[in-house]
Amino acid sequence: MNQHDYLIWQADIIFSELNYLIRLLYVTEDYYQRNLMVNQLWNHISQLQFICHLLYYSPHYPVTPLQPSPQIQPSQPIPSPQSPISQSVPQNVFTRDQLARFTGRNGNPAYVAVNGVVYDVTNNAAWSAATHFGLTAGKDLTQEFSSCHAGQQWILRTLKPVGRLV
Repeated sequence: MNQHDYLIWQADIIFSELNYLIRLLYVTEDYYQRNLMVNQLWNHISQLQFICHLLYYSPHYPVTPLQPSPQIQPSQPIPSPQSPISQSVPQNVFTRDQLARFTGRNGNPAYVAVNGVVYDVTNNAAWSAATHFGLTAGKDLTQEFSSCHAGQQWILRTLKPVGRLV
């Protein structure tokens, strides 16, 4: 199976999962479970965007890709889900009390910590108003991230690391 066929196959699987999650949303009454499903929908849509990007810029096509227009250009680079996290982490050190000041309110940036790394989510679309599916900035969200984004470490590469949590 070539790369193009593999990407199409992956997209079909993701579409099936999206359909299943949407149907499941109709019958799920638990607020927490619904939020988890919406988060999964968000992640699957991001994966489809990544696959479409790969297909559009695939070297298998003789067409020279056009420059994307500003309205469809991604706000952040789309990382490869297979590559390990390779960002260097600044040497800034945060305690939990210091991290708690970065809530995105009163002109402060919005920071969250995952696996000991503090990330800036101030301008991240998924963190509008410094919240993300009921979670708020200024906290260590390692457990929440691992429960919702297991196997999706590539998401962290879309965020800017600003230091370490001690």
